[in-house]
Amino acid sequence: MTAPRFVCLGNLTSDDIVLPDGSVKRRAGGGDALYAGFAARIFEPTTEIVAPIGNDVPEETIRRLRVRGFSPASLPVRDRPTLHVEVVYQPDGERVWTFHHTEEDFADLSPAPADIPRDYLGADAFLILAMYLDATEALSRYLADKPGLTALDPQQDYIPGNEERVREIVSRVDVFLPSAVEVRRLTGSEDWPRASRELAALGPRLVVVKLGPEGCFVHDAETGRDLAVPALPAGVVDATGAGDSFSGAFMAALVNTSGDIEAAARAGVAAASFTIGDFGTAGIMAAEPETVLRRWQQDADPANARQEDIA
Repeated sequence: MTAPRFVCLGNLTSDDIVLPDGSVKRRAGGGDALYAGFAARIFEPTTEIVAPIGNDVPEETIRRLRVRGFSPASLPVRDRPTLHVEVVYQPDGERVWTFHHTEEDFADLSPAPADIPRDYLGADAFLILAMYLDATEALSRYLADKPGLTALDPQQDYIPGNEERVREIVSRVDVFLPSAVEVRRLTGSEDWPRASRELAALGPRLVVVKLGPEGCFVHDAETGRDLAVPALPAGVVDATGAGDSFSGAFMAALVNTSGDIEAAARAGVAAASFTIGDFGTAGIMAAEPETVLRRWQQDADPANARQEDIA
């Protein structure tokens, strides 16, 4: 097996999805590791996922991972049920989430340093996705002295009351990929250039603010460059997981293009545009790599240039 150049660390879930018409999809595969991993593998084919699974993980989820080439070696089985989430989609587009697992389940089913296979440790980059805060902290410490880049996509819910702790975690990573909500919670600002510089001063070389339908804002602390890339036009069915897909694709493309932040940002918005086209993980899991890459390459064409360097 080829050692991965990029590794996504996060959670897998078993989701019951109730659609607006009342139909139900039970035990659908979900979780940030799935969204990020499937998006990342489009841009870096050696990508692997490290995500503990429960003793009742849906077989269809494992099958789809195998079909895409992911190794089961980095899906350690815990002796407890898979994280279970119910998502009810309202006719107005709102979502109601019910979590059928405990905090102890969430902690145990978040990856630990010991879950990372030894031959993954030479990867060019690692992405720590939203998970239990203690697990995030442990991984950030463990990966800090590894040769590859470490990126963090945080969880907005653990920030209130833990701001200083989260800032300390941010200080250990090379790439920080917060949402607009997370930036506001950490800095109190919606001035993305100013807020990005404040966050970069903690330590990350790149701060990438995910702005949903507005695309993303990237600050490169090494060069002082600011870059805004708008979202690609796409019909929105469900925005769940779009940020995870963005982060996975961004980091995978950053690895594959030897640090081209424009290419990485365009990869992120391209992956997100497929994720939002269907409910749950269906959009990104069904996306053909060739189709996503074609959209990415078309967006890179100077004739279609949409990115903007900000003075």
